[in-house]
Amino acid sequence: MSESITAVLVRAAEFTASGKPRQAIDLLRPALVANPLHAEAWCRLAAAHLDAGEPDPALDAAKRALVLDGDQAWAQRLAALSLSELGRQSEAVVAARESVRRKPTDWRCQVVLSEVLAADPTTRAEAVDVAHHATRLAPTEARAFQVLGDAALRARNWGTAERAYRTALRLDPTDDDIRANLATVRRKRGGGAAGAPTATSGPLPEEVLNAAHAIAWQVASRVAALLVSGGLLLLFAGMPRPTPLLGWFSGLLVLGTLALVGRTVLFARKTQRLALYRVTRHRPKLATVTVLFAVTLLLLTAWTTALFLGATTMQPLVFAWIISLVAGSVVVLVGQGKPRR
Repeated sequence: MSESITAVLVRAAEFTASGKPRQAIDLLRPALVANPLHAEAWCRLAAAHLDAGEPDPALDAAKRALVLDGDQAWAQRLAALSLSELGRQSEAVVAARESVRRKPTDWRCQVVLSEVLAADPTTRAEAVDVAHHATRLAPTEARAFQVLGDAALRARNWGTAERAYRTALRLDPTDDDIRANLATVRRKRGGGAAGAPTATSGPLPEEVLNAAHAIAWQVASRVAALLVSGGLLLLFAGMPRPTPLLGWFSGLLVLGTLALVGRTVLFARKTQRLALYRVTRHRPKLATVTVLFAVTLLLLTAWTTALFLGATTMQPLVFAWIISLVAGSVVVLVGQGKPRR
């Protein structure tokens, strides 16, 4: 059984690394039913849930790992990240500090502590110091310098932020987020006091974009399920000839989808709301899915209107359902993209 769970962990890590956290979750859950005392598997599950934008189950999995005999520093890091995404910042800081206490030489613990400290304006100076320490522990890790840049950006320390992002980009030239943040820092540094970072101008820090991406992808999954299943029901109900009555149900499907998206935007925090508007510029897969769903809603709206005017065609509905099915397939098969753990 040990070989079996080891193989599962390797495959789950590969899924997470390739941006497919949902597949990792589906693989780990049955393995944990058979191996409920395997701490590393619970940590892997928590990390996958975080990358899928699900902090609640991530926190539950991290807590299970904490009571087992495993890597307590890793479990504390995962708990800290989950608590931070849930808005429980004071608890997140406690968990992050505990992870550092358990493994003071692990740069990843320092990075997580810096991330959660940077969320509070009163501890941003400390966040920069902690991130500096992480870069000394891991001078070849782009992520450590990226987090230093993020913390310095929030603290309006333009010089430190620019140097950190330049180093991170040198270590990882393919990261577009680092490149965008470096451009932001250079612009704001050149503008002096007038270039102070605001929530309404310039590219947003990576952690904000990552959080918005996770939220948007989770909503995209729900929209896909709603449009694919609802469209299929309309196809069956409209055969062989749709009636104006069917337009009411089609209209409810459109309104329900808009309400789902609107509720997410309405209840998001101010910074997250702005990031949700901008995240498609940085995430082409999410942008593609968004366009496909928008076309689906436009076709459904046009078909609903046509039904009320006496039309009896099914073609717009067929096209809308096919497009929503394609978008849903992208959501399921592609996953969120770059993992963060």
